[in-house]
Amino acid sequence: MSSAEVAAKAVKSIEHEEFKILTALTELLRNYESVTITQLATKARMHVDKAAFSINKLNQMGLVVKRTRGYSLIMAGLDALALKILVDRNIIIGMGSSIGVGKESDVFDAFTPAQKILAIKFFRIGRTSFRDVKRKRSFSSQLHHWLLVNISAAKREFNALNILHKSGVMVPTPYALAKHAIVMERIQGSRLIHCDELKDPRHTLESVLDNVRLALKVDLISADLSEYNVLYDGSDVWIIDWPQSISVKHPNADALLKRDIQNMLKFFKRKYGLKYELTDALNYVKG
Repeated sequence: MSSAEVAAKAVKSIEHEEFKILTALTELLRNYESVTITQLATKARMHVDKAAFSINKLNQMGLVVKRTRGYSLIMAGLDALALKILVDRNIIIGMGSSIGVGKESDVFDAFTPAQKILAIKFFRIGRTSFRDVKRKRSFSSQLHHWLLVNISAAKREFNALNILHKSGVMVPTPYALAKHAIVMERIQGSRLIHCDELKDPRHTLESVLDNVRLALKVDLISADLSEYNVLYDGSDVWIIDWPQSISVKHPNADALLKRDIQNMLKFFKRKYGLKYELTDALNYVKG
């Protein structure tokens, strides 16, 4: 069972006190790898006995881990907190099946109060590090660090998606951000790498370039563009995964833009025999 599935199961029984403790743990992440019950009680403004009871319940649910010097938040706990926030805000009422497991994220179906199907993306940057931590049975500062990185990455992508969506770039509509999780439009499509054939490969490539051009106009470069993060729905392309996006003012902007375009041209040449000059593509996206 994934950490998100553990969280989805646990969140149904999380009461107000446990929610306060999870919130306090997350707020203390930047300064502490583990926290004592006294620290938690102070931060959550709770009596020590209530804090102790709540943290013990969270430990039993598999959302925190007990250490020598106190308690530490783990990924399932952060997932549970994000889900609880989204449910309380009436953004979603439940989580469904897994849509995809990537190198740096897990994506699931999510259901709104109006029974609309959206997608919820949990960031998993440092997933290999998590596995190493689990294998060694030691919740080190490495895990503490990656939880913060995931929260930061989600905020970065959510902000980028808002800018891009408003500017006409074909990206999933962003609906809400909660810690390291983003609720967004559910795109019914496949990654280009998994598409067996395209109706018109040249048109599809040029649609990708059109979107890169639009993104440049609002000061954004993907810096991670490839056949793995472009979805094709049968007619349109959608560019996903923007946590690494950079400004056109970044010192490496030209090099990263060139790499993005080269990735796409190499893919279309390799899979479809389509020849497209890099210079022409770069000149087009730069306007």
